[in-house]
Amino acid sequence: MYLSDYVTGLRTRLVLSYCVYKLECVLVYIKCVHGCTHYNNISDLSLGSMDRYASRSKSRRACRMGTEESRNGNYGLMCASAVMANMNKQVQSARPWSLLHQCSLEQWKKGHGVAAAFSETTMTCNGVVFKDCSPSFCINRQGLLNVNKTEPFFSFRRKSKFTMMAEHFEYNHIPAHLSSIQNFHVNSVLCCQGQTVVLHLVRNLMTQFGIIDLKANKFLGIFGNQRVEFINEALRGEISPDGSLCLIKLPTTRVGSTGFVFQLYKLSTKELMSEISLPYNHTLFVFDPRFCTSRIAATSFLEAEDNSLSLIGVPSWEVVTTNSRVDDFNSSLNPNLKDLKYSRDGHLIFAIMMTSGCHCKEKKARKCHPLDVSVYVFDGDSAQTLHCIQYHRYACGQHSCLVNYMPVLSECGSRMAIVLNDLETPIDHVQIYKLPIRGNLQNRCRVRILHTFPPESIPHLPLPGKLIRYLGFQPDYL
Repeated sequence: MYLSDYVTGLRTRLVLSYCVYKLECVLVYIKCVHGCTHYNNISDLSLGSMDRYASRSKSRRACRMGTEESRNGNYGLMCASAVMANMNKQVQSARPWSLLHQCSLEQWKKGHGVAAAFSETTMTCNGVVFKDCSPSFCINRQGLLNVNKTEPFFSFRRKSKFTMMAEHFEYNHIPAHLSSIQNFHVNSVLCCQGQTVVLHLVRNLMTQFGIIDLKANKFLGIFGNQRVEFINEALRGEISPDGSLCLIKLPTTRVGSTGFVFQLYKLSTKELMSEISLPYNHTLFVFDPRFCTSRIAATSFLEAEDNSLSLIGVPSWEVVTTNSRVDDFNSSLNPNLKDLKYSRDGHLIFAIMMTSGCHCKEKKARKCHPLDVSVYVFDGDSAQTLHCIQYHRYACGQHSCLVNYMPVLSECGSRMAIVLNDLETPIDHVQIYKLPIRGNLQNRCRVRILHTFPPESIPHLPLPGKLIRYLGFQPDYL
């Protein structure tokens, strides 16, 4: 049989698989409309006639669901081999935001996470944010080992200033003449995208930024020289999906000015492309993975809109749309908002909020109540609120690495896992929820294929390279 015939047969089977999936979704829709007493947000099952129902539900506020409300089985008793079969069985009939699986953190590490199609299974870290870790880089997830601090190379630095993250990059990736002769020091990892890492560097009490290509193990240069040294907490960075731009939020250094600014840099030339002042110091932002460099989502971007989420064009800074009510209970997103992220396909935006305050001493003994964590979910095209999941976590809202309470997404992008604690027991649990499958037919087929084939087999499928890249959530422009 020729290769072309094999490819044609495979495509035919994929189309037939999707047709079966579509029919099953229609059956679920009929069952929900005629047989269910309640439904959280059926707009996420918009197929055919379901779109008409979706248009009526868009005006509703987010459906709140506590993690205790959605428990319907003791999945933790399953062995890892049974998790995949049970997951695939449930996902066909489960509605969006349904609980698909729950287990202990130990079971998650020993195989439940991998069986549920999650490549990232590290969900705890003892590092301190902005010291050992950064919002975009966790030493525990990256598997960094502490180098020997007693070597003479590090003798000129105060040991109390050493962190595992800064130490690793300064020792392994910064050229020796920069660190020893020109007195460059690594403060933290500002952001990373693929194999590109942007570091927060300091020289002569002035902040600068350095670019590293991890794949080539090469230092690519320095950009963004500032007049003063900033603390790690004052900086926030994000590399565009195509790796060409870096957007940094930092305090302004203009004489007579206060507050924070966005600075947009082109990494290939290391030049400043655009800059805009921000009305609030605590603005968070993230690039939309569906666009090359032309759109970001940002909180508190507009004046007098401290509880808002905006979709913004870059580099024009034109606001496409704004949701003026992100948090239902507070007028400001500061200090509870911890991070902002997109789903893998870009159709959803997640805002993670956590009770503020330092509970480090109580957290270790777990004598106090766990803190409240809320994951608000927004539409990636309209910024409108879709859903909210609330749970409890033993972590410090001020110092804990974000890994301890941030949700993780599956390889297929249609499942979300969170680590949480019950009020009755201090044991860490993991719960997996079904995310709504949005977008066009192509996106739905991608999810179906990723449910069928393991991640390691995707690059070897007899499909065109463009489709292989699409299955890996790599946009067309890459």
